[in-house]
Amino acid sequence: MKSTVPHPMPRRPNLSRAVALAVAMFGLGSEIPLSVQAQTIEEVSVSTPAALKQAMQDLRADYRRQQFQRLARNSDHDSLIAAVLIGMPTDSDRRPLGGQAEVAQRLSRAYGNDPFALFVLTLACQMQDEPCPHPETYEALLRIEPSNAVHWLMLPNGAAPNDAQLHSAAMAPNADSRLRDIMRIVRAALADQPAPAAPVGVDQHELALLLRRDAVDQVSLPKFAAVVSMCKNAVEPRRADCLELGRRLENDSSGTILSRMVGSAIVRRLAKDTPEEAAAKELRREYTWFSEQLVASKAPYAERLEEESVVYGEWEAWQRAVERLGTTRTPPAGWAPKDPQTLLLSEERTPTPAQ
Repeated sequence: MKSTVPHPMPRRPNLSRAVALAVAMFGLGSEIPLSVQAQTIEEVSVSTPAALKQAMQDLRADYRRQQFQRLARNSDHDSLIAAVLIGMPTDSDRRPLGGQAEVAQRLSRAYGNDPFALFVLTLACQMQDEPCPHPETYEALLRIEPSNAVHWLMLPNGAAPNDAQLHSAAMAPNADSRLRDIMRIVRAALADQPAPAAPVGVDQHELALLLRRDAVDQVSLPKFAAVVSMCKNAVEPRRADCLELGRRLENDSSGTILSRMVGSAIVRRLAKDTPEEAAAKELRREYTWFSEQLVASKAPYAERLEEESVVYGEWEAWQRAVERLGTTRTPPAGWAPKDPQTLLLSEERTPTPAQ
């Protein structure tokens, strides 16, 4: 669930939240090369010491594996859910952790009628590159909770919805990526867990907190790339459904930046020269403002930001974070980012000259 900086930076390959967020920001879709990723705010922020960042990068795989194995030994609802989420493919490893499928089966057997357990199982199926062994979780989730637009978009293996499913998503009364629930459960499951090791000069406690935040970041949110592509040049009647879906996603109940950026990109394309397009552009401008303020901050903010994302939702938490830095929740009139192209959709940007 990465909170990402506004433009891609070279690093490990990533097809989960960072790329999905780049799809939302720029409409890039399949144009994004596997060698490019939008790094997390914390990874580029000057408020996190370089040695601490390096230690986190060195230990993240061991920490994730150890925590998955610990949680997988339990049988309670939240432990199994956290294990499935942590064990899903990540931006650094496109394969689920060994044993993740077995834990998912246990979760299904024990809590298969629980709405959030079904959401997690459906999400795990959507993230699969290989054929999902239990695609029926998608239909089971829709039977229990059809009122969430996001659920209609979570097809196995990231497939695109058909027009009937798109229409159902558009007509759903709300949209919620369930970010707050995911963060709450995973953070609680990893509370007070030590780092696997701490290099000389790196604070053990701070490293443990950073590894926990990183593990939460590594959990993928629902994929939206397929629906962004099918709505990019939509004509009626699909256009009407895409526009309504975009409006739903702009108002994601968890305040999720990813959903709101996806929704704003859809609205910008389909509501040209309207007040809705202007409002969608302003959402993007606000997110870019948040990002630049946090990256430049020398004061630590990340732990409280994650805590408040659970309590208030991600968008409100980011607003509170920049406000604590002594600036405003929204950008001043006339403000533009360092790179104005970060506000543009892919088709609006000036191509980068070939090297």
